[in-house]
Amino acid sequence: MTSDDPEDAFNLCDQRKRILNEDGHMLVVGGPGSGKTTIALLKARRRVLRRLDSEQKVLFLSFSNSAIRRILESAGRILTDDIAERIDIKTYHSFAWEILTSHGYLTSSRRRLKIIPAQDAAVRSAGLNKEEWLEEQDRLYVGEGLVTYDQFAPRAAELLGRSAVVRACFSGAYPLILVDEFQDTDEDQWALVQALSNQSEIIGLGDSEQRIYEWRFGVSETRLEDFAQALECARFDFANENNRSPATGIAGFARSLLSPGSEQDLPDEIVRQSFKPGRMSVQLHLAVRRAFREAKDRSEEDRPKVAVAARSKRLVRQVSDALAMNMTINGKVYKALAHDVLIDQHQILLAARVVANIISSTEASSSDRLAEALDRIADMLRSAANKTNIEASDRLRKWAERCRAGKVPSTKCVAAIADVMARLDKDGLTGSPTQDWVSVRRLLERADAAELNKVAELARYLRLLRRGSAIEQALIGLWVSQGNYRGAEAALEQAILQDQLVDAQRESATVSVMNMHQLKGREYDAVVLVEDQYNTFIAQDKTPPHADARRLLQVSLTRARHYVVVLSNEGEDTFDRLLG
Repeated sequence: MTSDDPEDAFNLCDQRKRILNEDGHMLVVGGPGSGKTTIALLKARRRVLRRLDSEQKVLFLSFSNSAIRRILESAGRILTDDIAERIDIKTYHSFAWEILTSHGYLTSSRRRLKIIPAQDAAVRSAGLNKEEWLEEQDRLYVGEGLVTYDQFAPRAAELLGRSAVVRACFSGAYPLILVDEFQDTDEDQWALVQALSNQSEIIGLGDSEQRIYEWRFGVSETRLEDFAQALECARFDFANENNRSPATGIAGFARSLLSPGSEQDLPDEIVRQSFKPGRMSVQLHLAVRRAFREAKDRSEEDRPKVAVAARSKRLVRQVSDALAMNMTINGKVYKALAHDVLIDQHQILLAARVVANIISSTEASSSDRLAEALDRIADMLRSAANKTNIEASDRLRKWAERCRAGKVPSTKCVAAIADVMARLDKDGLTGSPTQDWVSVRRLLERADAAELNKVAELARYLRLLRRGSAIEQALIGLWVSQGNYRGAEAALEQAILQDQLVDAQRESATVSVMNMHQLKGREYDAVVLVEDQYNTFIAQDKTPPHADARRLLQVSLTRARHYVVVLSNEGEDTFDRLLG
């Protein structure tokens, strides 16, 4: 950069200059890579330098930490450290929680609020219909000071709407608020932002063609227009500009998917591969390796980032399992590929709680240990929220009550738990959290009870959630200070709660596996999209022209800077249906 002013590094068109020079609410729309984040950061920089009091900051709101990381990467090219300190980049969750922790007592009977972790909310809501669960959440919030993540935005919006003092407090702290991916905001998030618009300048960033969360309650296809009309703001359209992969045909082809009947040849940067039924694992290994090589050559990065994405959670797990295995192809051994996995967490975290309970309760009485383990397994089953699992959960809870009363039932499940605990007591714990955790998980895998086998199956994914380091350090601290893992459950809960609050999804490996919706807000050097005959990109969008599937594919393809591989089952290729 030849100038101290980062604005000089960009070729700013007239409308971008207007965004920087003018005041007031603004709506900036444009496709992937069109520069919405860049101009927003330049706007924030100007405000910090020219019109921000010493106690004020600029607020940049986004949906997830993945999007925040992308923003921070862009900020590194634009903001010096001293200016970056004056810009708060937060998720909706963390900002709403900031409002609730400071002023929630105004709408709750309790002075201090506590969060109900998402996995516990899943347990509490199981078996309740929508209206019943809303009533229960209201009761918990008002009467007990307990708040679910789903209540964060509506409760924060309520506070801002009812109290001019609270509005003035937060608008005074944040006179300029930048809102990313505004097309995906629901009614409560929109109400939160709108409440601050009387005194804060709001700049909304969005793209109606990246609207892939319509299934979420309260998300509207007219949200960008709602913003423009309600705030009577200036509108800036970056149209189809693309700076993420300008030298490739990825963006152009992806955009063509949004126009059924349009014809566009597949660019060199997108390749399609197929596999025969039952042979996905082989082709998947080859596809990921090909994507990595191509991304490395095209990006000139030593460790390019590759995303592997599928439509369903089931296929995401199958992809992860396949990549975790060594593979022999034509006599050549391909080693397992280290990767991160971003997957639905509720049952996994509740299964991890079972393991934490077992290693932490070694000093309790036999009947109490059994009762506590049964309760934890019951929670895990109940969170699945179907009739079969709820009935099984109720059954285990009754067994737990009998254990506490000293009348241990002679059931297969209870006997299996007792056997696991006896074997653990015989072998002893080592003080190495990882080794002890794996030992318990393996005992559960070999147990003669389906409920325990399920715990082991789910708990092994905790390794893939990338929380191991924080949890391991906490468990080491417990062992060093007291010679056992008493308190392991609390340590696990604290690590999980912190991650949920900021929606952290750390990706330390070169390859990351996720569902296609989780690609939103992320960028990779290469993307591998996978479908099979049971889990296609179209999913439930059965009616032509498959608008939802087209939008999802458009967003997924444009997450790649340099290269895309589309891997499909022979005869079940979504692209053939969309392009045919």
